[in-house]
Amino acid sequence: MQKIFLAVITLLLTVSLSNAQNASLSGKVTQKNNQEPLPGAHIYFSGTTLGTATSNTGDYQIKNLKPGNYDIVFSFSGFKRVRKNIDLVSGENTLDIQMAESDNNLGEIVVTGTGTAHHLKTAPVPTELISKKVIESTAASEFTDLMLNVSPSFDFAPSTMGSGMKINGLGNDFILVLVDGKRLYGDIGGMNDLNRINPDNIERVEVLKGAASLLYGSDAIAGVVNIITKKSHRKVHASLNARLRDHATYQTSANVDLNIGKMTSNTSLSYKGTDGWQLSPYEVDDDELVETKAKTQNAYDDYTFSQRLGFTPLKHIELYVEGSKYEKDLQVPKNYQKYGYFYDDVTGGAGAKYLLNKQDFISVNYHYDRFKYYYKYNQEYKDYNKGDKSINNDQQLSNLQIKYVNTLSENNKLTVGAEYLSEKMISEQRLMNGEATANTLALYAQDELTILENLDIVAGLRYVKHEEFGNAFTPKISLLYKYNHFNLRGTYGLGYKAPSLKELYYDYEKRGTIYMGNTDLDPQKSRYYSAGLEFNNQVFSVSISPYINYVEDLITYQDVPLQDGDTENKIKKRRQHFNVEEARTKGVDVLVSAKLGHGFTAGGGYSYVDGRDITNDVRLDGVAYHYGNVRLAYDRTWKKYDLNATILGRLQDEKFYDEEEGNAKGYNIWKLTTNHRFTHLGAFILEASAGIDNVFDYVDDVPYGYNYGTISPGRTFFVGLKIHFAQ
Repeated sequence: MQKIFLAVITLLLTVSLSNAQNASLSGKVTQKNNQEPLPGAHIYFSGTTLGTATSNTGDYQIKNLKPGNYDIVFSFSGFKRVRKNIDLVSGENTLDIQMAESDNNLGEIVVTGTGTAHHLKTAPVPTELISKKVIESTAASEFTDLMLNVSPSFDFAPSTMGSGMKINGLGNDFILVLVDGKRLYGDIGGMNDLNRINPDNIERVEVLKGAASLLYGSDAIAGVVNIITKKSHRKVHASLNARLRDHATYQTSANVDLNIGKMTSNTSLSYKGTDGWQLSPYEVDDDELVETKAKTQNAYDDYTFSQRLGFTPLKHIELYVEGSKYEKDLQVPKNYQKYGYFYDDVTGGAGAKYLLNKQDFISVNYHYDRFKYYYKYNQEYKDYNKGDKSINNDQQLSNLQIKYVNTLSENNKLTVGAEYLSEKMISEQRLMNGEATANTLALYAQDELTILENLDIVAGLRYVKHEEFGNAFTPKISLLYKYNHFNLRGTYGLGYKAPSLKELYYDYEKRGTIYMGNTDLDPQKSRYYSAGLEFNNQVFSVSISPYINYVEDLITYQDVPLQDGDTENKIKKRRQHFNVEEARTKGVDVLVSAKLGHGFTAGGGYSYVDGRDITNDVRLDGVAYHYGNVRLAYDRTWKKYDLNATILGRLQDEKFYDEEEGNAKGYNIWKLTTNHRFTHLGAFILEASAGIDNVFDYVDDVPYGYNYGTISPGRTFFVGLKIHFAQ
């Protein structure tokens, strides 16, 4: 008995002495201008997985730390990041921090341009940032609405099936969309289903323009759009968001984030739906204007569930697994068409990151995406009953990435990586053999070098081996020279894009036109040049960026002769993919933002785009010359209440189409949003929004089937409510 008692005493003393050697750090994070707390600010130790987030009162605490020297970082969207070096001693340590608002977002961190973290102001590769504050001020119902409201470089070709996105005149096929660095895969008739992206779950958007094939490979000739989603670092964070608009357009989402010990969990469930609307009761049939039941925006319901689990077994190792499920039911009036459309997308992935020190790491990521596109019948037809589905295509992607970042010196950082991309499409009715595959292997190296105190250079090379089209090399170089408040930039890059499976093999019919693939296509290549001049200070920021992008062997549809029996089968036209010898887009982007004082800020941009098929001496389809955005915001904070009121304007002229349906009209649309935030409610924060979209009630009422500039239904009103709970 005495031995047992002595053993227990020894164990208790050992635990006590062990705990006495541990350190803890606590403190409070507040806003510098008014000393109000910053709930949700992220605190982490550089080079480790150790971190936490502030409570609703701005307080934080990190326990069970080893005494020693640490670099600790405090970050919060819209505020300048704070880095402190601190010596922790055994027992309790205290560090209070005041954070100042970023000057025109210049203190924000971006990662997409180089694959490594940089402040926006000094990022060597020019990056356009859509910040959390700007995103929330738009109260957008869809991703397309968000980007049209805030960036003049973006345009969309709206249709009943999806949205054809363009950046500076080049479309879907040349734009790589990433969600948290993972490819968004799958399309319908060449249109992206961007409904998969919920604007309410977006933390920020980073945009690279021009050839970005060095890091991201194929599909990145026009640019890269990286959507970073929200993830809370608090112990427990839950939010419920709902917004209602005219035409029974409703969106809601629920998110739960848990950070307990070495485990993290991020869960999201969202729903969007609308009854749809009709802009014109007419369409053209055989050159006659006839009444139609077709809706410009069809009714739909979509659901998305996503889950991410993280585990940090050691302070230098991060592991995760993730997956998502998305369904969209697009309903076409049964007195117009016998079927609607149904989309089903499943993603999954896993990865690991090993932190070698405060700056260097090795990461491995695997991502899988399977997108299925169906007809869903709204009535009995042939062998189908109401509610039955028939699949049109099954698109599958497997993507493995390995990356190593090594800081060779204070002025030199090297990134090397490898990527394997496997694509597969199954379609018994639309592919010649019912199935097609493509595999690509790539290796790349990039060097970030500071030659002089004010001169940064990023240069690299990517090697691509495609199983059908052989080898290719795509170099890129970007230069940044900093002088006082000015930045001078220059970029040159080559892009490479092998023909897609659809461009090679896919045949389908739509509204009397047959669209055909072509197995004789060649890869597309691009040469991109851009320059830039920026001026930034604490109250004003402006950037001017001229560019030119040459695309060789551009793949586009061209008319081909009808075949025997087409007329009897009501086929009016055949179009097939061909390589155009050369095309180019050139233009200039201008972005401006300013703090006007007394809570007012202003911003906006202008984009001039001249897109041309040089071989045939004709403008590129779906491209306007002039695009613009205007934003005026007012922010005011009281002790328990924050107000944001924003006026947003989107202006553009007519878009060219070399088709019988004619050009799409130019338009300007204005929007008023108000956001109200109530704090100091204990563990809860309440946010409300209300506003008017399309204030002046503009409607593009051309006959159905013609080219639209916008499918806005006219003036609409919306209200929203968001509830946060956090501990």
